[in-house]
Amino acid sequence: MIRGLRTLSIRTRLLAVIGAVTLLAITTFGAIALVSERDAARDALGSEQAALATLVANRSAAALLFGDPSLAQENLDALSGIAHVQAACLYDNEGRLFTGYTTADVTACPQTRSAAGVVPGGSLVVEVPVELDEIVGSLSLRSSLGPVEARLREQAETWAAAGAVGAVLALVLAALLERLISGPIRRVSAVVESIDTSNAQGRRAPVEGDDEVSHLAEAFNRMLDRLDEQTRGLKLQAEYNEVLFKRSPLPVIVVDPRANCMVDCNEAAVAIYGWGNRDATLNTNAADVSTPLQYDGTPSEQASVPYTVAALAGQAQVYDWRHRRPDGTEFDAEVHLTRFGPEEAPLLLASLFDVTERKAAAAALQRLNEALESRVAERTHDLAASNAELSATVEQLRRAQVELVRSERLASLGSLVAGVAHELNTPLGSALLVATTLGDGIEELRRKLDTGELKRSTLDTFLEQQAEAQALIVRNARRAAELIGRFKQVAVDQTSEQRRRFDLAEVVDEIIGTLQPRLRKTPHQVVVDIAPGLAMDSYPGPLGQVVTNLVLNALLHGLGDRPGEVRVVASPLDADHVALSVSDDGVGIPAEHLPRIFDPFFTTKLGEGGSGLGLHIVYSLVQRSLGGRIDVESRSGHGARFTVVMPVNAPKSAEAG
Repeated sequence: MIRGLRTLSIRTRLLAVIGAVTLLAITTFGAIALVSERDAARDALGSEQAALATLVANRSAAALLFGDPSLAQENLDALSGIAHVQAACLYDNEGRLFTGYTTADVTACPQTRSAAGVVPGGSLVVEVPVELDEIVGSLSLRSSLGPVEARLREQAETWAAAGAVGAVLALVLAALLERLISGPIRRVSAVVESIDTSNAQGRRAPVEGDDEVSHLAEAFNRMLDRLDEQTRGLKLQAEYNEVLFKRSPLPVIVVDPRANCMVDCNEAAVAIYGWGNRDATLNTNAADVSTPLQYDGTPSEQASVPYTVAALAGQAQVYDWRHRRPDGTEFDAEVHLTRFGPEEAPLLLASLFDVTERKAAAAALQRLNEALESRVAERTHDLAASNAELSATVEQLRRAQVELVRSERLASLGSLVAGVAHELNTPLGSALLVATTLGDGIEELRRKLDTGELKRSTLDTFLEQQAEAQALIVRNARRAAELIGRFKQVAVDQTSEQRRRFDLAEVVDEIIGTLQPRLRKTPHQVVVDIAPGLAMDSYPGPLGQVVTNLVLNALLHGLGDRPGEVRVVASPLDADHVALSVSDDGVGIPAEHLPRIFDPFFTTKLGEGGSGLGLHIVYSLVQRSLGGRIDVESRSGHGARFTVVMPVNAPKSAEAG
């Protein structure tokens, strides 16, 4: 059956399938509905019988108990008004017929009780007990199924009519659906047939909705668009090949290696080979257009074999080749050889670049190079002597720079020693004065003791003076010890340059303390604003030299003789870095000097005590020893600020010195 449907058109198959499915669905649903209706009608009739039989049995219980058939018959005859009741039979407790009621279509009640349920003849029998405190008998009630069957026949006729109408409507809808489905397909097919017999350019299938057929039409149209695009690409490729090969200014030939002859060439190839026309050029082979020998003396026929074999193996070849024209003139060309075509009939594409002029230029250049080499040798000898002298000069400059850096650092240490001496003069002078006075008092006390003039009051006065002198000497000695300790720590840091843990505020205070003798001689003020507790693990010696040089640079170049202020401020940037800045409110730095401010020997005070190494030393120490960086900000007339950003823990790669 399925194979037979495949031979039909989509339209016929659609109508047949829809009609068959519709009839099968209506028939199946109708049968199920009729069976359900029959069972429901029988159940309803059975329920009604049971209720009716129970009512009559209750009314007949007394008549059956007292043996009064006439009274029982009156109760049973009351069922004559119910159409479906065919018989009502009352039996005693032993199952014998007591009395009964029957209609004309039933002859008589059975003498004994019969089984309940559907009985032959299309009747339904139900039996209930007759009770009066106890069971005294039973009542069998028989009803006709004729009304139920009549109603089922009416239902069947109704379903048949509805099925016929549904089938007709299904066929009508199928015809409409067929037009919606096969119609667009036929129109797409018409476009395909027209494209098959004519040019496809511009022809497209109609898209009439958003269904599968429309999607098919859209896909077909996209395929046509790609075909049009491919057609345009092929046409463009053909034009491109025409321009690239035929009209190219580059000589191009196609060689058949099996026949060892040219099979195609362009006009540029005809012109460079000099055979006059295309046909004459195509009648030549490699030997006709090549010189007998190539550059290394190898015959051309042998020299061409390795290139041809490699090109046929798929390896593009580029080589220089010596050519010859029919008139005997020769030219050099760079040949690019490439394989193309099928495996069974490969071809070689050769393009030529005329390099005759390049070869001549290369030969001239070679001669020029040979002449230049002799000149270069002479100049090299002269430059070697000059380089030796220059190397000696550079070494002297390097040593001079090292000496200047050492002198700068020694000058800083000399300034430290001068500060130590100046600061120690006051406490030591006071102690010396008190000691001298104390000695005079002792001599006076000894004289009075020898002469017997010593009095108790004199001794008390001497002891009080001695106590005051001793306290004064102790205070000055402690002051001197503190100064010596601080200067010693700074001196050790600046001379040993060892790494240690220290408090930044304490180290900076010690450094500024060593500068106090020089600061007292100036109208300037140095303000330190560093919170205590900023611990570092670094090199205090290089750090002290950086701070010293920056402060002295500010005093010398920034402030001069004009009263001003230098501020030393430090604060943590993050958990790992500290920023220390030295700023002044002096004359500032001109913009043109900022790029060179850290260059060695650059100074604006040349001949006035400036060596030009102070800031260069600062730059070197910050980078090499402290592992940080230094920046400068300044404008003329608005002071300058030097900011050193350094790690709290100096890197291991940084080396002091």
